[in-house]
Amino acid sequence: MLQLGPFDLIQPIGRGGMCEVWQGKHRTQNIPVAIKVVQESHSRPERYIRTFRDEVRAMAGLQHPSIVQIYDYGQIPADLAKHSGGKVATDSPYLVMELGKDSLQACCGKLAWSRLYKILLSLLDALSHAHAKGVIHLDIKPGNVLLCGGQTIKLTDFGLAHAMGWDYKSDVSDEIIGTPSYMAPEQFERRWRDYGPWTDLYALGCTIYTLLTGEPPFGRLENLEEMMRSHLYRPMPQLPPHCVVPPSFD
Repeated sequence: MLQLGPFDLIQPIGRGGMCEVWQGKHRTQNIPVAIKVVQESHSRPERYIRTFRDEVRAMAGLQHPSIVQIYDYGQIPADLAKHSGGKVATDSPYLVMELGKDSLQACCGKLAWSRLYKILLSLLDALSHAHAKGVIHLDIKPGNVLLCGGQTIKLTDFGLAHAMGWDYKSDVSDEIIGTPSYMAPEQFERRWRDYGPWTDLYALGCTIYTLLTGEPPFGRLENLEEMMRSHLYRPMPQLPPHCVVPPSFD
């Protein structure tokens, strides 16, 4: 078994655009953890390392019951890389955080109103805390809300978050940041000066719509340009919830 400081790496459990996520545990305290490691192909370019460090800085300053907790971070040591058989690379940045069982993705269109209402309040409270700390998430969606035992939900993946007031122009102005089905108009138009708490609230609205109906407001269009036109110019479709909601909720 691979050992990273006081943690054991058990097995990979997921892969994103720039990171691989391992299931792990604290060796002495037996606490389950998720260990996010930058993939080898992205471990060298400074741009990717900077993005990963942004995530660490953003999350490290957030202490909230509905936000995933960080336990440790650093870079993969040479001896671990050598014994991993190529599974991890030397100096790849890593982040150790609270392990969630599943995301809300599988719950879309299946939640009762009472449960959904509690989730909405928890997410609003978590975002209020993050925004007060000067952090916007920029990728709110069901897949980034984790179930962490019982009825507890936690917001994760601040990999796209940046502290408000940073120089967006040098980092993200030429890219579309976020997941198209949930993105605010300013993200599609790369208006980085206009990013703010409202950007997250737009995505939260799309997320709640998806949790209620089973599909994002404008579906899951493959064509990015068509999705952009929908969010920029089409009226929000009527809410056809799969459960009874208060008349004023729409």
